[in-house]
Amino acid sequence: RRRRPRARSMGALVVAASSSPGTPELGNIRVSSNASSSNAAQRRARAANATKTIHLVRHGRTEMNEYLRTNHWADADFRDPMMIDTRLTSEGEAQARALRAITAALEPRPELIVSSPLRRALRTAELAFEDVERDVPRVVCALARERVFHGSDIGRVRSVLAEEHPEWCLEDLGDADAPWWYVAPGCEDPHGTAVLEPVEVFEKRMEEFKVWIDARPEKTIAVVAHWGVCFSLTGEEFQNCELRTLTEQDLIVGNGDFKKYDVFLQDNVQGRVGRFLVSIRNRLSWLF
Repeated sequence: RRRRPRARSMGALVVAASSSPGTPELGNIRVSSNASSSNAAQRRARAANATKTIHLVRHGRTEMNEYLRTNHWADADFRDPMMIDTRLTSEGEAQARALRAITAALEPRPELIVSSPLRRALRTAELAFEDVERDVPRVVCALARERVFHGSDIGRVRSVLAEEHPEWCLEDLGDADAPWWYVAPGCEDPHGTAVLEPVEVFEKRMEEFKVWIDARPEKTIAVVAHWGVCFSLTGEEFQNCELRTLTEQDLIVGNGDFKKYDVFLQDNVQGRVGRFLVSIRNRLSWLF
């Protein structure tokens, strides 16, 4: 039976816990939590000097999340289904709607709502923050997009998004028909080819995203983004529709170490052996 999302306090954090187990994008490989008492004390100390408050949200459950439940990326026969700009499932939409009860009580109140341009984040933001005053600006920031792992991380151009999301400012996406997602050098089909975004490229973008946030005049910003963005900036693996309230100083690029994951994605002996072991562990997890 599906559990209802719930909120719990964690020092400087407010969490909306999803009913979805683990993080299927990376096969439920967990990193150790940094929510220790010492880190909570550090967060309180940083909060005293904080300049901005960030309400950070991961999008709701998607069709690609569902596909990865039964088609593990580490399996030898895994094939990317190329679900371009994957949609929220009915469960994902329900998660986002349930989050309204939490966003309605957020303190301090968001002065700006920022979303990744990927459809799953935009839809989550629209549902979760629907009750927020309409005069609160809604801005799409391409820097907040997911690291490209699969075809689901390829988006749609600004001209298409403008028709579906007229209430959002899309100026950050640049030319109306130009890709804003990662495109590998020499790629001839940016709309239908997914190449893993190098970690150094992604983390450089996260640094740029932090600069972008810092340059905004608003003091309280809600950001709806992705597993990779949340992991890079916090070192935590967010569940679908999980919300945490942080200070700007809490967000540090590299808090989450992607290199420990990327070893499994390499096209060499080490990568193949690593994927085999992850695949076996995943199969065993279904039995127990």
